[in-house]
Amino acid sequence: MRLACLFAIIPGLLIAEPLTQTEPPEPILSQIRAEADSNGELFDSARAWEVDLEGDGTTEWLVQAAYPFRGGNAVYVRTYLFDGADAGFGTSANIGLDRSLKRVERDGNVLNLVIYELLDNDPRCCPSGESTRTLTIGN
Repeated sequence: MRLACLFAIIPGLLIAEPLTQTEPPEPILSQIRAEADSNGELFDSARAWEVDLEGDGTTEWLVQAAYPFRGGNAVYVRTYLFDGADAGFGTSANIGLDRSLKRVERDGNVLNLVIYELLDNDPRCCPSGESTRTLTIGN
């Protein structure tokens, strides 16, 4: 498994260059849909960030998928790492981040995952704060 890298999510406040958010490739969407179907879940949408995590010239994808709650208008999310096209999109790992991403930044082997935070006076629908988790990639 090429994504068998050491990673940890810890609070952090590093400053790095933002990565461009895009649509995930169809093979990744197909895998997410199939997983949702097998779990009896509804799949809503996904967004992605393409990045060379290991610095080896191959790409990986950080993907956040949204799943609607049945009978409501809210969603829950899961965040995954997928191998890129050069590895046939064959390997994925749920990184355990179930918070909505605002943006993703890169600084060397560190990804800063900026997430939305609900502040004291925010309505439940609309968090206006943010915090950062760092995902450190090691070989």
